[in-house]
Amino acid sequence: MSAFLSLLALVPATVWSGIIGAILALSGVLLSNWGSTSRLRIQLKHDAAEKAKERTAALRREVYLRAIEELVKANSHLAGLPNLDPTKVNIGEGLQGFFAAAARLQLVAEPKTALLVNRLVGQYGELLFDLLALLSPAHAAQSAIQIANHHYTLAQAEVTRILGEMAKLNESGKSDPDVFRALQSSLAFQQSQSEKFAADRDAAWSRFNAANVAFQRMLLSKLRDLAPQQVPVMIELRRDLGLGGELGELEEQMREQMQRMEERFNALITSLGDG
Repeated sequence: MSAFLSLLALVPATVWSGIIGAILALSGVLLSNWGSTSRLRIQLKHDAAEKAKERTAALRREVYLRAIEELVKANSHLAGLPNLDPTKVNIGEGLQGFFAAAARLQLVAEPKTALLVNRLVGQYGELLFDLLALLSPAHAAQSAIQIANHHYTLAQAEVTRILGEMAKLNESGKSDPDVFRALQSSLAFQQSQSEKFAADRDAAWSRFNAANVAFQRMLLSKLRDLAPQQVPVMIELRRDLGLGGELGELEEQMREQMQRMEERFNALITSLGDG
C-alpha cells in the first residue's frame, strides 16, 4: 500500500489536473445524458398521454355527434308513428339507431355522462310505450282508410268496365233493351258503391286526422317534459368534448323553443280547422 502511495506521489500535478478535468468532463456528460434521458422519458410519457387524449377526444366527437343525430331521427320517428302500418312495420325499429348510438356513447363517455345518457334512454323507452297506447285510434282509422280505398277502387273499375260495355253496345248498332237495362242497373249499383266507399274513406280520414292531432299534442307535451332531462346530457357532452356551456341558459333556450313549437303547432291546427 505504501508502495502504491509512493508511486502516486511520483505523478506530476499537471497530470492530476488533466485526470481530474477528464473525470469532471465525463461526469458532466453523464449528468447531461441522464438529464436528457429523464426529460425524454417525461416528454414521451406526456406525448403518449396527449395522443391518448386526442384519440379519445376524436372517438368521442364521432360517437357523440352520431348519438345527437340519432336522437333527432328518433324524435322525427315518434312524430311519424300515426302514419306507420303496424302490420307491416316494426314501430319500435326507428328508435334502434338511437339506442345503439347511446350504448356506444356510454362506452366512451365520462361516468356522469354515461349515467345521464342511460337515464335518458330509459325515459325514451318509457315514452315509446306511452305513445303506443295512444296510437290505436289512428291505426284503426288508417286501416279503415285502406279498406274503403280498396273497395272504392274496385267499384270505380267496375263503373269503367260497365261504361265500356254500354259504349260497345251502342256502337254495334244492335238494339238490345234488356242488356242495356241490365248494364244501367249494374252501373247504378257500382256508382252507389263507389259513393259509399268514398264517404267511408272521407269519414276515416277525418277520424285519422283527429287522432293524429291528439297524438301530436301529447307528443309535444311529453317531449317538453323530457327537455329538462336532455339539458344535463347536453351539458356533460359539451364538457367531455372540452366545450363550454351554461346549464341555465341552455335549459331556458330549450324551454322557449318547445313553447314556440307548441304555439306554432296550435296555430297550424287552428288554421286548418278554419279552412
